[in-house]
Amino acid sequence: MLNILLTEILVASLIVTIIKVYLSNLENFFCSSRIHYEIRMENLKKEHLRKLLEYLCCIGCLGELEYAESAFRCSQCKESYPIVDDIPRFVPESYYSLGCGRGNIEERTKDYFGFEWDYFDRWGFIVDEDVPQGREIELHGGTLSASKSAFDAKCRLTDEELTEGKIVLDAGCGNGRYTYEAASRGSAVIFGVDIGYGAVQSAKRNNKNKPNVFIIQASLFSLPFKSNVIDSCFSNGVLMHTGNAEKAFYEIARTIKNGGSFVVHLYHKLNPFWEFNDRCIRSITTRMSVENNMKLASVLARVAQLLDKIPYALKALNLLFRLQPTVIHMYDWYSAQKATHHTYLELADWFVKAGFVVEDNIPQHVSWISAPWGFNLKGVKRGAFKEMKKKKWIC
Repeated sequence: MLNILLTEILVASLIVTIIKVYLSNLENFFCSSRIHYEIRMENLKKEHLRKLLEYLCCIGCLGELEYAESAFRCSQCKESYPIVDDIPRFVPESYYSLGCGRGNIEERTKDYFGFEWDYFDRWGFIVDEDVPQGREIELHGGTLSASKSAFDAKCRLTDEELTEGKIVLDAGCGNGRYTYEAASRGSAVIFGVDIGYGAVQSAKRNNKNKPNVFIIQASLFSLPFKSNVIDSCFSNGVLMHTGNAEKAFYEIARTIKNGGSFVVHLYHKLNPFWEFNDRCIRSITTRMSVENNMKLASVLARVAQLLDKIPYALKALNLLFRLQPTVIHMYDWYSAQKATHHTYLELADWFVKAGFVVEDNIPQHVSWISAPWGFNLKGVKRGAFKEMKKKKWIC
């Protein structure tokens, strides 16, 4: 009896030892696999970033860039551009986060729009079926289907322009919803560029599963791209917020290849009463803090939601000033530090000066009543504007 008991104890001890050895080996295997995976992913990430060198250049001297550890470095002037959170940064370090809302137009725009896309980071990615009943109006424009429709209407790139081998630029990508839509429609390399700290962070997160997307933080006045490397570009509702839409237009045009396309969406000039009222209101709101602009946007959106229940009331008021039932659009409209309004003929003139042929029919006259909030034109580059060199503008 005692021998049997000792045998069982020995067998049990042996089994426990075998299990411990097995678990230890299993743990070492997974640990080793995880380390190898992390090393492989890090190498892939580095290779991913090195691919950018074919298209990027120094924003100071236009020299070739080299990939260094966690940075791009100019081979000529030795300027270094850090890669922070996997995002190449061609801006001052103060642009990496929310500032005090002061400084020049670009610095303030970085803060106000950076906050917007940090706060509304999933706008345009809301699944239609997840919209709660009764909240359709306040979430209007924020769903995936709305992003698809807006891309078709405002970004207007064809499937052929998004095929493998093409290089596409989203100039002013915000939270990356149109970057995502472009990447979902083809295998083209998509660059999303924005000045806002929250914009590039959100765009990076929203496109994390899109290996053909690269997010870069940079100014549209000083893009880190070589000339004539972009096949197609779209800029949806961005240039009028830069402080000099024409200057930003020419800088983007510089990067586009001959035969490449450029789609620009801008705010349109409206009736004189509306323009006067808008200037008066914005003369106050552009001096308000980010927090107070958010509070105002919430109030205005709530008022619009109530007025929308009265037939034609909201539509009539919008002939005098901007009022929408969505908080994001109210914040976007009234907090923007600069918002210039333009015309079809004005934008068409920019295209011609930059060596583009406009593909759209251009309205020669737009009445005050029927004038749209926004409009866009698409052009194809057929030549070169002789004076259009980096840092030299005709604005």
